[in-house]
Amino acid sequence: MITSAHHPLARRVAEVLRTPPADQRTIVIDDVENIAQAVACGIRLDAVYVADTLGDVVLPPGASRATPVHRISARASTALFGVDKRARVFALAPRPAPATLEDLLHRDGDVVVLDGVRLAGNIGAVTRSACALGAAGVVLLDSRLASTMDRRLIRASRGLVFALPVVLSTREDLAAFVRRHGIPVVGLGAGASAPLRAIGAVRERVAIVAGSERAGLSAEVGSLAAHNYAIPMDPRVESFNVSVATAIALYERRCGNRR
Repeated sequence: MITSAHHPLARRVAEVLRTPPADQRTIVIDDVENIAQAVACGIRLDAVYVADTLGDVVLPPGASRATPVHRISARASTALFGVDKRARVFALAPRPAPATLEDLLHRDGDVVVLDGVRLAGNIGAVTRSACALGAAGVVLLDSRLASTMDRRLIRASRGLVFALPVVLSTREDLAAFVRRHGIPVVGLGAGASAPLRAIGAVRERVAIVAGSERAGLSAEVGSLAAHNYAIPMDPRVESFNVSVATAIALYERRCGNRR
């Protein structure tokens, strides 16, 4: 039983939490669902920590039976995470290698690009939609994330950040990538004249670009777009949340490719 933040096992967790995300070699994965998803995607667990108020916790299928499971008190957990950020079950695991733009070429489906989207909740929701609707991966431009293994993003994606490439990129590198590989860029924006349903008529793989609700697409990324589409909506509504708009676009693409 770990009853104090000064316990050697707790100090290890504290060290991981103190390390800047870009420099972390070990990551924290919260909650049973996210841990199970990570294991299903080939992540090896170093250790699992369980609140002392819970009953027996069964390791997810695929986890090594040798993975140590430690009990931790609410007092020690609060000292590490704070009241609002502590999880009843969490794990430590080696950080997987960062995904690259070239990794997207080895997977079927369109590429989702988020331009200036910075809320982990939105990025996580888009990642879930991308996984559910067959996208090759997600590219983040100007996200202000130092790592896609950010604890907030793991939680927001329900662990699906492990299931497909989520890439941190610059706008310059993305532009070079889509030009080099001949991937058409399509933009989503309320001011576009073409309705979104037309996106299904594009037969080749595309990069679907969505910006933040406030700023939209940057001029640099917008200039790459061969097509721009809007989702018809009630004029009383200014815009869709970026995760909703992206999910609708991916669904239209999926339906269009089946026709």
